[in-house]
Amino acid sequence: MRLLLVLAFICTALAGCLSFGPADGQIYVTGSTPSDSNCALSVRAIGSGGAAVERVVAGSFRESFIVGPSRKGHLASLRCAGTVVADRSFKYGKDVRIGGELAIGGGAP
Repeated sequence: MRLLLVLAFICTALAGCLSFGPADGQIYVTGSTPSDSNCALSVRAIGSGGAAVERVVAGSFRESFIVGPSRKGHLASLRCAGTVVADRSFKYGKDVRIGGELAIGGGAP
């Protein structure tokens, strides 16, 4: 009985330490804005009630974001003058890994 309890404890402890997917990590979103205008770059989990993380960018940019696993994926958007000029959905751990880059492009709004 004591051996069974020890084995159950070890299995439970190991299951808590094993990763069932990628951990939260930093990614880089790269690209450029149309005509070097000031734009808003945002990343959010699809279907999440939380607010998107947003940065102001101009010209060529390489911005870092911390993202975590999401079954539905994430959406990166580039908005200039209130108009979405580019967006791209991606799955963290599949389309982009920890420290990886995600390219997004902007055209004329």
